Amino acid sequence: MKTKVLVADDQELFRDGVGMLIESQSDLELVGSVGTGRDAVERVETMRPDVVLMDIRMPGLDGLAATELILASGRDPLPRVLVVTTFRRDEAVVRAIRAGASGFVTKDADPEFLLAAIRTVAAGNSVIAPAATFDLLRQFGNSRPGPDASVIDELSPREKEIFLLVAKGLSNAEVAESAFVEETTVKTHLGKILSKLGLRSRVQVVAFAWQHGLVG
Repeated sequence: MKTKVLVADDQELFRDGVGMLIESQSDLELVGSVGTGRDAVERVETMRPDVVLMDIRMPGLDGLAATELILASGRDPLPRVLVVTTFRRDEAVVRAIRAGASGFVTKDADPEFLLAAIRTVAAGNSVIAPAATFDLLRQFGNSRPGPDASVIDELSPREKEIFLLVAKGLSNAEVAESAFVEETTVKTHLGKILSKLGLRSRVQVVAFAWQHGLVG
């Protein structure tokens, strides 16, 4: 089954180029190409893409607002959103991650990297290391409330331990070493953590923990 991709970007040349690239791949299918965030939201409802390649800055409803609307829609399954940005270290990227984006790519990324990124998020993974997310949040995520540990009350003591290690940007191997467990155990706990907290990726764990003052 092909991965269905929707491209949202206000630059027609970029949009068309990416569309042609996607159509050249046997495992990907271009289901739409739009130039505004509002059109992206509407097309998601009608075309039900697996991945949305979303430009951050578009006229009217921008890519951030569109991402928030799409991922808060509650429809099942939700698409994965891969944000496109001009800058690697951009405050807007932090907002996108908090909204639930699965990662970001820069507009100057080479075609093979872009295709790999689409396939990566379609498989349920992130295209940004949790450690890099943590660094971005430390640089741009200054506005947040005081610590609120009640948001993880639903987690077991072991899950809380794993949650906080993941929230610091540690890899599964690093978490396993710190918690004295096997990597497979970390993966099992992480799956339960994501389910209980309504999160979609370990990158969102980092953003969630930062937002509630649990890491710093």
